[in-house]
Amino acid sequence: MKTIKFLFIAFTIVSLYNCKETVQKPSLESVESINKPNDSTIIGAWKHMSSNGPVKINFREDGFVETDLGDNNSIDIVSSYVVKFDTITFFDKEGKSCPNQGVYKVYNRGYTVAFDVIDDLCNGRIKSTIGFWVRPNHMEQISELNAIIEKSNDIDLILNRGRMYLALAKTKLAKNDFDAYIKKDSLDAKVFINRAATRFPNGLKGIVYDCTKAIELDSTEKHAYFLRGLAYYGLNEKQKGCDDFQKSIDLGFEILKEAEYNKCKEYW
Repeated sequence: MKTIKFLFIAFTIVSLYNCKETVQKPSLESVESINKPNDSTIIGAWKHMSSNGPVKINFREDGFVETDLGDNNSIDIVSSYVVKFDTITFFDKEGKSCPNQGVYKVYNRGYTVAFDVIDDLCNGRIKSTIGFWVRPNHMEQISELNAIIEKSNDIDLILNRGRMYLALAKTKLAKNDFDAYIKKDSLDAKVFINRAATRFPNGLKGIVYDCTKAIELDSTEKHAYFLRGLAYYGLNEKQKGCDDFQKSIDLGFEILKEAEYNKCKEYW
């Protein structure tokens, strides 16, 4: 595939998610005893909303991970994985989907987990892996966070909730939480990238602003260049867009060499 449309949609998670689950808000007394999720392991199930609908992954203790494309209790892809410190390496079983391994950095924040591609040229695996993921009991966790935040206004919990909303494609709610966090702490580059992801497809100038702020804070953030490149290209500033794609490639997003070639061959 010569385009990263699928990648753009998967990363920014702009499709709407109409969740039918409802959970009663716990009393403040019960909230007092709530413990933060265990962030020491990724074992178990995680899910998120992609452009093609819900996806679930299940990390088994035996070193295999099952991917359910549709969250309909089917197993569509089986891979093995190895976690070493903050890095995870995926190996598709018998190379059926992706003949080569994929290496990602793991950001496990308890309420969410995210995988940042380090070395992978497999379109399908990037598409099915990238973005924030939440536990199956995410609605219960959000309800608990709502009660705690109402009482404490803890900005770290607000950020956690925003990332959960982003995993569920609830972009307006996610942006509200990122706005609130940035008002209190404007030095985290990743939060500006998170907020940029909520602005697609109509807030292109806002994406440029957020990604530029992220780059000022951390010039190694390849996703900031990638998203700003998409925004510039959408604003018909194609040279700037392709320059940002190239910078993202230089920082390790190698799949863009092929994915953006047709768009940028006259500028590269």
